[in-house]
Amino acid sequence: MNRKDLPATKEDISGVKTDITGMKGDITGIKGDIAGLKIDVTEMKGDIAGLKIDVTEMKGDIGGLKTDIARLDAKIDSTSKTLALEIIRTQTGLQEVRETMSTKSQIDQLMRSFDEFTAQAVHYNRADAIRGQTLIKVETMADDHERRILALESARPRPQAP
Repeated sequence: MNRKDLPATKEDISGVKTDITGMKGDITGIKGDIAGLKIDVTEMKGDIAGLKIDVTEMKGDIGGLKTDIARLDAKIDSTSKTLALEIIRTQTGLQEVRETMSTKSQIDQLMRSFDEFTAQAVHYNRADAIRGQTLIKVETMADDHERRILALESARPRPQAP
């Protein structure tokens, strides 16, 4: 015969009771775990609700950021155009300066010409001073000559008319 076909003994029943008591303890532990999980789920629902509010706020913030980005893009475009125009004006101005600017050799040539002109002016100034002195001497000599002639003519007797 097989042990399964025999009636249960006290030991079997005692073992079953011990098993049931152990299971009851396990069930109590599981119930505690479930209660803890319910608390965790409730807390998570609150956290999820808070996250929904945060997500809604973030959507508003993102909308504001999109507006700011669009405004900054427009400002950058405007500034880029202004800078481009200013660069073109500056390059044009530089080109005009390059076209009208004297080179070092041209300035050196101009300075040499100026020095030559100054030297000629000094030379002519000196020559003019010498001519002036000479002219004064000649005038003085002419005055002296005229005085001598007058003196000679006045000292000589004049012929009388018939």
